[in-house]
Amino acid sequence: MTATSADRLGDGAAIRAVYRNAVVIDGSVDPHIDSAYLDRLAASGVTAINWTVCDPWSPFIPALEQITRGIRLIREHPDRLLLVRSTADIHRARESGRVAVILGPQNALPCEVGDFAFDVLYELGVRILQLTYNERNAFGDGVAEPRDGGLTDAGRRAIAAMNRVGMVLDLSHCGDRTTLEAIELSASAPVVTHANSRTLHPSPRNKTDDHLRALAARGGVIGLTLWSPMLAHDRHPTIRDWVRQVAYVADLIGIEHVGIGTDQSEGTPRGSWADDYGAGGRYPTITGGMGPWYDYDTRFAAGGGSVGDLPGIAESLDELQLTELELRGVLGGNFMRVFGSTWIT
Repeated sequence: MTATSADRLGDGAAIRAVYRNAVVIDGSVDPHIDSAYLDRLAASGVTAINWTVCDPWSPFIPALEQITRGIRLIREHPDRLLLVRSTADIHRARESGRVAVILGPQNALPCEVGDFAFDVLYELGVRILQLTYNERNAFGDGVAEPRDGGLTDAGRRAIAAMNRVGMVLDLSHCGDRTTLEAIELSASAPVVTHANSRTLHPSPRNKTDDHLRALAARGGVIGLTLWSPMLAHDRHPTIRDWVRQVAYVADLIGIEHVGIGTDQSEGTPRGSWADDYGAGGRYPTITGGMGPWYDYDTRFAAGGGSVGDLPGIAESLDELQLTELELRGVLGGNFMRVFGSTWIT
């Protein structure tokens, strides 16, 4: 059924009203969680966050240590946070005034020790796992790997293991061939928790139209991101650049496959950020082309670097004239559909 103009949300007040009552999910965050961040988190109205709980370069034992510290942190704030093991937990957190925390490491590197590691991570609470980070691992090539060799045999087994335990497959940092081959192979709907359209902005970290069409054909979702290198090279991007991404991807594959994945990294130390993600950092193919405007304070689109910005980010969608159902999907309902079809518990 085609929506009429009366059905569409064209003003901020209407969007704010939907936001207050919707399940709001940020598909990717990597903050330093302290009391100040928890205050901003509570005030933001976000329902759930997918937290990069461990360093993406961590092998098995260090990753387990970091995940355990993350679980302890959640337990230390039982009135504010709730560890997610099922979609019911996301609803339960919202009803109790807490924020649901999904554990989502950005690299399957810890699982190189054997398929059993996927079971271990799942039992600890990991519900989303990225197959590769920027580099190549045992499972396939990341986006910074120049040869773009795609999945390995171990990668095919890894996807089967993730499907078996009920873990959502994230392809955000995967190379082009790895992304397409993983989408084709996975029995469950995959996601891209934080990326944008490469057609609109030619960052290698963004996904091509072919990637996006394949993702949608399998029922997946892309969380469109606010990280500056994935929005613009020659200037500090704005929220309007992000809205252009939403409009383009929704037109290409359908609004039901669009979510939010800010990739916000509040509290990251400036020095470590510069080493890893600055213009002169370890990923020159991703950030080396950034202009002199790009630094720690401009690493996200203006008005999009903090969890407290989420209500305003949602309100910026007013120009797209979405229906309430469409807006609820973008805010979190589309991710919830994938979670509900994948998580076993």
